Amino acid sequence: MNFLEHFNALMIPEWKKQYVSYEVNYSYQNQSNLVCKEFFATCDKELMKVNLFCSEKLSEACEKMASFGIIAHDGSVPGLVGGYVIVHSEAQRHMNRKKTELRKLKMAVGELYLSLAFLQSYQELNYKCFCKITKKYDAMFASQHGSQWRDERLDTSFLYTVKSHCEQMMFRLEVRTYELLEGGNQQKAMRRLEVPQRGIEQTVGQWITFRIGVSCGFHLQNHILLGSFLLIEFLLLMGLNIYCWRKSGINHVLIFELGPRHHLSHHHIFEVAGHLAVCWCASVLACLHPFLLSIPQQLHPLFFHVLLLLLLLNPTAACHAQSRRWLLCKVLTAPFQPTGFAECWLADQLNSLSPLILSLWDLLGFYISKINWVDLQPGGSLYRATCLLQCFPPWLRFAQCVRHFWSSGHSIHLLNAGKYSTVFLMVTFAGLYNTARGNHNCYVSVYLYLWAMATCISVVVTVSWDLRMDWGLLRGNGLLKEQLVYSREVYYYAAMLADVLLRLSWAINILLAQMKDSDAASVSSLLAPLEVLRRSIWNLFRLENEHLRNCEQCRAVRDFDFLNETANDQQKKNSTSQHNPTCLPFTYLW
Repeated sequence: MNFLEHFNALMIPEWKKQYVSYEVNYSYQNQSNLVCKEFFATCDKELMKVNLFCSEKLSEACEKMASFGIIAHDGSVPGLVGGYVIVHSEAQRHMNRKKTELRKLKMAVGELYLSLAFLQSYQELNYKCFCKITKKYDAMFASQHGSQWRDERLDTSFLYTVKSHCEQMMFRLEVRTYELLEGGNQQKAMRRLEVPQRGIEQTVGQWITFRIGVSCGFHLQNHILLGSFLLIEFLLLMGLNIYCWRKSGINHVLIFELGPRHHLSHHHIFEVAGHLAVCWCASVLACLHPFLLSIPQQLHPLFFHVLLLLLLLNPTAACHAQSRRWLLCKVLTAPFQPTGFAECWLADQLNSLSPLILSLWDLLGFYISKINWVDLQPGGSLYRATCLLQCFPPWLRFAQCVRHFWSSGHSIHLLNAGKYSTVFLMVTFAGLYNTARGNHNCYVSVYLYLWAMATCISVVVTVSWDLRMDWGLLRGNGLLKEQLVYSREVYYYAAMLADVLLRLSWAINILLAQMKDSDAASVSSLLAPLEVLRRSIWNLFRLENEHLRNCEQCRAVRDFDFLNETANDQQKKNSTSQHNPTCLPFTYLW
């Protein structure tokens, strides 16, 4: 691996624009008419950019360290002895009562430590890059100007003189985490502060790869489409999404605000999907050949869905417990707390999985009412229940948009809510059409025309929003945008065409999903997986747009605003109290 490949592999993606323009300088050196003054003027400009960014990030880190009370370590601050907070037994009991605050504090310390590690890597990599460039200059022109520039400018710059500050601050965080947050457990403290390696492909155990292969081998023997197949398809495509994000340098871990040290890779997602596919195929085969088993045929689908429920609600640490808790927390608490990107993203996924919800509803109705699916006749109550189920996912996003508008006051959220409200019209007119069709009503054609009009409006609005707002396209550079993450422009044009066509199939499937005749059910079973595929394509470009926003803000770690909020509350408390804690995070100890 040459230095340029090493440089690109270790680069922080969100800080890419703040690194030395190594490729530009390298090509510039190979010009025979290179003027020494112009070359070193370019080096000075790049060094100034790096120094400024390094100074800003170091100042931010110092402010956060000061909020932890770590900067003042000479005993000059009341309550600090040798840089350490005195923890009383009564304070420890108070801290145990505030488990939520303590958990957030530990996460904030971990993110601060990670940001310092990133800044340290940034300093070292840029310093090596400057040395590499100037050495190549000296070798190319047989001069000592590069060495002189390093001695006079680089080694006296802010980048070089503060190179040990990050290491010192990281050491202080390690000590504070070890002694105060983890109760003296050094091994647990270092696991919490572990820095993920960059430039190295994430490895998994050999047994995971083996299980993926075995699962796929079993699954290829059965190509039967059922409602629960959408869940397996979604997981497989999600694993593929994660693989593409990782290969393209899109930091999905930061975007979803996952733990940077412990999270699922695409290998784990493929493994889960493969195991579920094997269980699904076994259930289908048992239904097709009931004479081989003594278990009644109708119980096999029930066994499979009970297995899914048990795996999701499993209280033990097996089967990726941390990820399951994250998923349940995001889904169940979405209406009761401020929503972020992850909550909105999950609700969007639910919009594409609405056929799965309808399938589960039919399955529940079968086992509760003890009726036969073949003898199920369309009725008004059935259509109303189907309409409500189809409206639930867009209603969830509609409510999130209204809440965003209520908290921020930005009218763009109202426009987004209006986009989801068009789905309500589609579903309503589709339900009225099917009800009139079943009752041989004379208004069948009227409802069909109204549904077609609502569908046209919804498709135009949703496609426009997908391309312009969610993907950030149609902003220059043809129909694309100025900065692209994926390597070829044809990917973007193909995705734009696919989004239009698959949106049309999604709109048609809303109408067909409410019809209970065999022909409509067959077509609907073919269109439902296409919507999951469209959502997978949407995910690729949606996270690319979010990643570019993080790059513009140079945001490489998670933000914890609760520190500032708690600081304001603590200042109000201190104004009326004689007791004055010395530093913000450890007010949880009092």
